[in-house]
Amino acid sequence: MALELTSYAGLNGTTSTFSELANQFKGATSDMSAIAATADQKISASLANASGTVSAFSELVTGVKDTTVDTDEQSAGRLRDAVPYPARQGQQTDRTVPIDVLLSVK
Repeated sequence: MALELTSYAGLNGTTSTFSELANQFKGATSDMSAIAATADQKISASLANASGTVSAFSELVTGVKDTTVDTDEQSAGRLRDAVPYPARQGQQTDRTVPIDVLLSVK
């Protein structure tokens, strides 16, 4: 089983073994600078996109970094200002629950 390399340069992909590819480049005199320039442009665009994404995320984090602290302080103030529920006065009274009510609870 030979190792193969697939290229999608056109609409239909082409597959060649590494030995076939090596034979194709023997004595090649074609200028490859156009292909290299295209690859350089694609790499540059990919890096610029990644850089923009990182910058946008950094701005998002910077913009909301104190949000939690502010929210916690506001919530603490509301809790301090809240009126407590009334507390029980006296002893708790036990009540008898009818058996049919107890049996109806699932």
